[in-house]
Amino acid sequence: MKRQICIMKFGGNTLANQEKLRMAAQLIKSRYEGGYLPVIVASANGNLTDVLLDHAYSLSRNPDKRELDMLITTGERVSVALLSIALIDIGVPAVSLTGSQIGLITTDTHTGADILKLKGDRLAHELAEGHVPVVAGFQGIGENKEITTLKRGGSDVSAVFLASQLGALHVEMIKDVDGVYSADPNKDVQAQKYEVLDFDEMYKLALNGASVLHPDAVRLAKAKGIEIRIVHYRTGQVGTVIK
Repeated sequence: MKRQICIMKFGGNTLANQEKLRMAAQLIKSRYEGGYLPVIVASANGNLTDVLLDHAYSLSRNPDKRELDMLITTGERVSVALLSIALIDIGVPAVSLTGSQIGLITTDTHTGADILKLKGDRLAHELAEGHVPVVAGFQGIGENKEITTLKRGGSDVSAVFLASQLGALHVEMIKDVDGVYSADPNKDVQAQKYEVLDFDEMYKLALNGASVLHPDAVRLAKAKGIEIRIVHYRTGQVGTVIK
């Protein structure tokens, strides 16, 4: 039986240390053993990104944007390599890939590119071999062959875009929250968790500051008809479905 592809996007906070990397690997393994063929999109650990930016701005008040892209994209490479090592160690045939390796073509704008297309068959080849691709989010390659980073929220957009290209019916956004709430549950004890939201409702919430999803990812998911599931990284349970 052909496995259904599912996209799993991990935020940087869910991959921030060895314990979280192992939990992420176990969650991916559960989907893999459950009959899915996961495609992983991983973000950089936010702390590492901050360290890299601090280095750059300690050397220049206005670092060259091309060089910033070369620097910052190493953060996602660390995440995908470590997560792939953890997966292989528990018997999941993973392979780490950069945005340029999978042929994620973007505009040529540095530190704020837009996705244009997926070019080439690298992902299709890895999936045909039964491998679990672990893809670096937030990055691609410009039409001029230069490494680029995407606009803010780019990893969410990457995940939805790959779902549309690979025929996945849903994207799991793996977060350190258990769903979308009517208000910040850390500040408002009356905040209610939404079990189901439609795209327009989620888009409005995202525009008004809900940081769970980027508005561009919600808009793309609506256009492509791809369901988004908010999943807590510790439990693996779906908290909110956007469709």
